[in-house]
Amino acid sequence: MKSKTTLMILVMILAGILFRLFLTWNGNFLFNMDNARDMVDVREMIVLGKFRLTGPNSAIEGLFNGPFWYYLLAVPFIISGGNPYASIIMEFILWAVGGFFLLKLVSNWGRVLILPIGLLWIASNYIVLTNLYAFNPNPVTLLTPLFIYLLVSYLQKGKAILGILVWLLAGLFFNFEMNIGVFMPLIILASIILTKKFSLLKNNNFWIGVGVFILTLMPQVIFDFKHQFIMSKAIVKFLAESNGSGFNPWKRLPVIWLSFYNTFQATMMNQKLLASAILVLSIPILKKFLSQGKKDITALVSLTFILVPFIGYLIVPVSVNPWHLGGPMAASLIFIGFLLKELISFGITGKLISAILTVSIILFGVGNITNFFLNDMGKPSMDPSIFRNEIAAIDYVYKQSLRAYALKKAGGKNFKVYTYLPSVYDYPYQYLFWWYGKKTYGYIPGEYVYSPNKPKYIPGQESFQGRKENFSGLIFLIKEPDRNYTRAGWEGDFIKYNWETIGKQMVGPLEVEIRKEKTTK
Repeated sequence: MKSKTTLMILVMILAGILFRLFLTWNGNFLFNMDNARDMVDVREMIVLGKFRLTGPNSAIEGLFNGPFWYYLLAVPFIISGGNPYASIIMEFILWAVGGFFLLKLVSNWGRVLILPIGLLWIASNYIVLTNLYAFNPNPVTLLTPLFIYLLVSYLQKGKAILGILVWLLAGLFFNFEMNIGVFMPLIILASIILTKKFSLLKNNNFWIGVGVFILTLMPQVIFDFKHQFIMSKAIVKFLAESNGSGFNPWKRLPVIWLSFYNTFQATMMNQKLLASAILVLSIPILKKFLSQGKKDITALVSLTFILVPFIGYLIVPVSVNPWHLGGPMAASLIFIGFLLKELISFGITGKLISAILTVSIILFGVGNITNFFLNDMGKPSMDPSIFRNEIAAIDYVYKQSLRAYALKKAGGKNFKVYTYLPSVYDYPYQYLFWWYGKKTYGYIPGEYVYSPNKPKYIPGQESFQGRKENFSGLIFLIKEPDRNYTRAGWEGDFIKYNWETIGKQMVGPLEVEIRKEKTTK
């Protein structure tokens, strides 16, 4: 029985991995401002040996997430020699690990649940997005089922190693994304209290786990101490400014509810009717569940993982974005499995509704997958942040420079390139010219920044610039679409230079303009 269940789970995981390989094949994944910035930081950490005590910026100015996201990214960076796709493969692995424990949990309520919940994990628009770009909150989403599995096992068995692993994963979640990680200790404590496992609190092993959690925070504490408590001051300033606007959870309730609902709808494959039906049907299921003396621990922990952040966001005055809600969304998939099982106990009507919901989830999941293969696979994307489009622009620049050199229209192979992104900082090209240009063409441009004569904005920037000699006189301007009406201002910076435009070319969604320094007679 167990071997058959495990086989079914592994088949679903394999199907999901194959689907993701097709989705991202040939460079069809995002390499945008945020994940390129992280790769730039990891490059400095590995290549220059500058190990870090903090990770990416948080939503609060002056407050940084922990460094373990960077150390996690360092693994595929080292293995692949810096290939950005390796970080996508890493996310596939995290997805597979989380999916295995997700399906293991729901299969305890019946093997039939493996198919609908597995298809949600495979085809959900929200879950799929976590595998299309490497982003620090993504591991929280993908590993939440593992966290819940460990916490449930700890509550049931009380083993020391399980408690330590729960607290360790909670600390890593805090490192990955503080906005959700701050609730992890509360989720653990609330689960212990609600399941009445008070004896765990008296056990020394529980406090060893707490100590492990605190150890994961030490890099940030050391950084704060070394930098005159910059992060502590940022928190105090943020809370003071927030208190000035007044503490009003009731005012935040519709905002937080809408954030959760919209993200849940994306998790339900953007099927509004399906999402609404599940929420409405949850009401009688919750009423019955709360009236029971002995409650299902897995369902209780999953519900706790949803409600603690929801209540917390009503109190803590932080902005709540979809990527902050990955953990509760993953937990909601477990609770949906419980809902499908519990509906059966409501007589013939309940059985019918459960069957309709199950079939609907399966059909929508298969529909999402089929739609990709029939309508999207192989079609070029016009998103300028797609890795494939960025590489195509870089290839075009190098080939034009080499062609001009071969035709003796340029005095050398080297060139300069400046890049317009609406976000200003050109992190994707700062990384890709260094990694791809050096790997494919054997050299890095003499200068590649977003605009000439700007203050240094890349860690260790001088160590990753190309040589200045053998300059061809060619200057390339790579331009993303003007999504926030700032491109004209960026182009205005180049008026003062004695350059003539000798060509323009659209490379997918990107415009590449070729200029050349005018020779003075």
